[in-house]
Amino acid sequence: MRHAILTLVPLLLLAACADQSASPLAEANAPPAQVGGSPIVHRVSVGGPDICGSPQVGSKPGCDANFSLIAMQREDGSVTGQMIDSYSEPRGLHAIVDCLLVQVIPGRTTLEAWIGGVVTSPTNQAGQRVITRVRDNGTSMNDPLPDAIGRAIVAPEEEGFSSDCQDMAAMGLARTPQGQVTIW
Repeated sequence: MRHAILTLVPLLLLAACADQSASPLAEANAPPAQVGGSPIVHRVSVGGPDICGSPQVGSKPGCDANFSLIAMQREDGSVTGQMIDSYSEPRGLHAIVDCLLVQVIPGRTTLEAWIGGVVTSPTNQAGQRVITRVRDNGTSMNDPLPDAIGRAIVAPEEEGFSSDCQDMAAMGLARTPQGQVTIW
């Protein structure tokens, strides 16, 4: 009897594990991520140094800080995300993203995105609108052009830009060969 139980236990464990396992192929073909039942239709992520040695903005050679953001737009039109531009010490700028527009550049497969939100810090800028523009020129350092980012413009109306990312403000872009922009 004891031998039969010892043989049965591993078989039961094997059956239980087999019932709970998922095929890697099934996971790879899963539907788009969903939150609250609304699939994500656009996702923008940026990571890397801030604008580096850019003649467009006259920054110093090298890199001055970190620029990162994540923005997601759902099928229902809602937008969430965060933007961090560490252009100054100690913490730089942080914003909650609430606006996103993704567009294919005509005649190319390059994607651009305009991202907007509300500044949460530093406290002297909290509550103001911020906007930026980014370009995904490909997936690797071997692509002909590096990705590009624009500076985060706080109170864009003061510089003649709209704070609504849907208006696609013609803000300048600087190449960021040390960073990565991904848009889908």
